[in-house]
Amino acid sequence: MIRNLLKLSVFLILGGLWSFAATAGNVVLYSSNNVETVNAVVDQFTKRHPGIKVSVVRAGTGALMQRIKAEAANPLGDIFWSGGLSTISEFREQLAPYASPQAGSVPAAYRGPDGLWLGTNTHVTVLMANLRQVPNGQPPSGWADLADPKWKGKIVIPDPERSSASYVALYGLQQLLGDAALEKIARNAVIVGTTSAAYEGVAKGEFAVAVTMEYAAYEYVAGGLTEIRLVYPTEGTFLSPEGMALIKGGKNPEDARTLYEFLASRPAQTEIFKTAYRRPLRSDVDVSKLSDLPALSTIKVVTLDEARMGADRAAFIARWRHIIGTR
Repeated sequence: MIRNLLKLSVFLILGGLWSFAATAGNVVLYSSNNVETVNAVVDQFTKRHPGIKVSVVRAGTGALMQRIKAEAANPLGDIFWSGGLSTISEFREQLAPYASPQAGSVPAAYRGPDGLWLGTNTHVTVLMANLRQVPNGQPPSGWADLADPKWKGKIVIPDPERSSASYVALYGLQQLLGDAALEKIARNAVIVGTTSAAYEGVAKGEFAVAVTMEYAAYEYVAGGLTEIRLVYPTEGTFLSPEGMALIKGGKNPEDARTLYEFLASRPAQTEIFKTAYRRPLRSDVDVSKLSDLPALSTIKVVTLDEARMGADRAAFIARWRHIIGTR
């Protein structure tokens, strides 16, 4: 059902990573994408550019951006791909400007000032339901339903401090329904440390519903898991645009730009969508011709202010920690 995981070379010892980063023809990629997607992209890239070896360090978006900040005096990474734009924008001081020739194919709203980042894809927030686990076989129809006590312990939500997509979903939920609804839903939920723990938990039947991303849930549907249902909340849902950026002071800037251009390209983004169901932000990729997922125009989307969301992140996380701590 799910494609077999391939092994990644992950350099976690700083001394080893420093040695690697200093070698010509190598690029160090920090990525919060899942193993399958990263491996597929790295494999495609190295076939096109056999003279460049890619080392991958994987973790959540928040953790990687904090790592990039901590390494600012001696950067060990070259490029970050990909995480929520609201999170990336918080760390703009650690990013290097780059005017990509392909930036014009991405709407201006998803391009950073002075080319500090470039949008690559957007996630659609969904409720992923396991029909065998939901009460009476009926999945929730919207966000407000999750505040009902019958869902206590049956909902799984990734920690928004570690998952940029979860932050977008919960911030949007708060904006849409208010603090009281957010608190009720939080008190019903089980909080997990990673995005994958949430959707995998529902797929395995450990939970009834996950707040997650469309691509992650749909992979199980496309793989034939008939008990999985995607719910686009009736009140509206949220987009979680993601992007990439070059790390300021990276040791391999030329190779990093080569990888950046590959990740920004139409062929690469089309292939990523076909294999991982991630909606490209490029305006020249017609998703409706590539899958049976609903066209974005048919989904009720609640627009969030990216700048405000980025500015509000610290206060929201503090509030979330208080809610979770007093459950």
